[in-house]
Amino acid sequence: MLIDVYNDRNQHIGQQDKKIAHEDGLWHRTFSCLAVNPVRATVLLQKKQPGRYSFDRPDQADFTVGGHYEAGETTPDGVREIREELGINVPYTDLQPLGIRQTAVTLAPGWMEREFQYWHLLPLDLDLEQIPLDDAEVSGLVELDLAAAIELADGTRPDVAARYLIRDSANRRYIDAPLSRTDLIPGYLEKDTDQLYLRLFIAARRYITGERSHLFW
Repeated sequence: MLIDVYNDRNQHIGQQDKKIAHEDGLWHRTFSCLAVNPVRATVLLQKKQPGRYSFDRPDQADFTVGGHYEAGETTPDGVREIREELGINVPYTDLQPLGIRQTAVTLAPGWMEREFQYWHLLPLDLDLEQIPLDDAEVSGLVELDLAAAIELADGTRPDVAARYLIRDSANRRYIDAPLSRTDLIPGYLEKDTDQLYLRLFIAARRYITGERSHLFW
């Protein structure tokens, strides 16, 4: 996959294969969003299929949608990732842009993430049963109460109740089970970084109460 690459000021400098961009630590752009149900006040997290990365990655609950912009794509073109990962078509005008998160981290030897992450909230009033989830990369979704999600992210509670959509091959199962802090990506929880889970969950809470500016700060 060919992607656009940038300097550390987010200025375009060329194109490169995605794998090489990660190996060489080149700056690039990604699209990310957290789905929030404004009616039920819940959020959705995603679980990946194993073996999708060149390094070992635990089966943790990540944000709803995320992926790389392909070369030549604009910011609104990121909705392609929603269609690919969730199986639903959403116009970019339905999203709430939050801003750009600039991050640099080495995840494994030879795999560096130097990214300008374009973050969004995705208002989504759908039941788990209504989400096609037909992408081979995604193994399931986890729905949890937003207030509980905030308490989980800030360390107030070690686990919270959640509802899971689990996909095995062509089969879909729905179960109620806890989601614990150990099920979350540690780098998004650490207090010496930007506590990304907490920031996104608080942004979602502000959104459903009617705020539309300064959601992510």
